[in-house]
Amino acid sequence: MFKKTLSRLGNTFKKIFRYSRSAEYSRRYFVINAFEGALTIWGIILGIHLLGSRQVFHVVSGGIGAIIAMAISGVSSVYIAESAEQERRIKEIEEALLMRIEGTEIMKAHKRAVIMSALINSLASSLAGLLVLSPYLAAASNLIESGYAFTYSMIILFTTLFIIGVFLGKVSGRSLIFSGLKTVGIAGAVIVVLYLLDLMS
Repeated sequence: MFKKTLSRLGNTFKKIFRYSRSAEYSRRYFVINAFEGALTIWGIILGIHLLGSRQVFHVVSGGIGAIIAMAISGVSSVYIAESAEQERRIKEIEEALLMRIEGTEIMKAHKRAVIMSALINSLASSLAGLLVLSPYLAAASNLIESGYAFTYSMIILFTTLFIIGVFLGKVSGRSLIFSGLKTVGIAGAVIVVLYLLDLMS
């Protein structure tokens, strides 16, 4: 039963991507927002750390607030943008066919593609942010010592960004290791900049 449900769901996604030609956009949304979500939460963690606070509650509160904001912003912004984009494509199809496509599978696929893109955008940033924040959530639940949360969070950040880079390398046909290190290098540069700003303040 579960296998059939997954198979049916997979076929539905394939049909939506095929008819709407939105697979590339969805993939792009996922990568961009996962990257952004991970770095945003890490920026909050590092900022609070540099201010001298070691209170897990402060990090968790700031992180959860940012994740909720990213989730809402991700859904609404992409839904608006992608709705306009899909409407433009529908008009182009109707002009090419010299007929309306209301009620057809193509029309349904384009409408569903808008929802899928919005959800992918929101989930990517939220899940990546939660991953980076997870050591602090574990510390707040007394699963790990709070002193280890910062280190674990940084390890998860670099691991997540490296995986994103490897994925981009696979898509572009470039070196997987080089692509992974490039995304990690960006995070490293952000950390250095924040530390320099802290030293100058």
